[in-house]
Amino acid sequence: MIQVIYLRDLEKWLSRVEKMNTKNYKLKTENNRLIFTTSSFKAEKTSVLHSGVYSREFSSILFASAACIVTYILTQSMSKELVVIRYIILVSVLIIAFLGSKKLIFKERYLEAHFNRSEKKVNIIRSGILTKKIENIPFANIKSVDLGSKKFVPENIDGINFVKRISLQHGSSVPGLGDIEEYITLSLRLTDGSERIIYAGKIEEEPEIPLKAIRSFLENPHVDSCQHK
Repeated sequence: MIQVIYLRDLEKWLSRVEKMNTKNYKLKTENNRLIFTTSSFKAEKTSVLHSGVYSREFSSILFASAACIVTYILTQSMSKELVVIRYIILVSVLIIAFLGSKKLIFKERYLEAHFNRSEKKVNIIRSGILTKKIENIPFANIKSVDLGSKKFVPENIDGINFVKRISLQHGSSVPGLGDIEEYITLSLRLTDGSERIIYAGKIEEEPEIPLKAIRSFLENPHVDSCQHK
């Protein structure tokens, strides 16, 4: 049996969150479904190097630069009379490779959880580079919807202090180095003992609203939350 918090007026309450948007997630009801979308669904230690240096834009420009180098090599046989055309080709490759790789290869990953009341199941969709991973879970297999937490404590303190000293000597610093990271997680706990994390936010971003909405949606199978006055 699904463990839930009872809300006296589910339909009225859901109408207030039907199109609610925050920085990290979006929640709405549509065609007898509750749709939860977020880009924050991984509770894992953040790479200081990755967060401080390697952004999507930086990765895309590296990819575009590599594409330009390859194009430059391939167009070396063009005559001097076509030098203008050659550089137009190079600029075009740079722009197309940058925009294309940012949108397709280094795009932001999203998780979608579609709670379908008609089919009595939830579809969890995780976006990938070319394909999407879809997992279907019947409502009957969901034991509870719970909040949890995960904490990541730095291990190599001596190494961290050494890097900090070197950075200070060069008049710079590495943001986030040595910080303890703690996440609040929103999970579906299944009857087989496993769990599916569908949201992982920093401790100050506790996802109370999606917790209540999902619990209420699962608790009231006969209420059509999509029909609002």
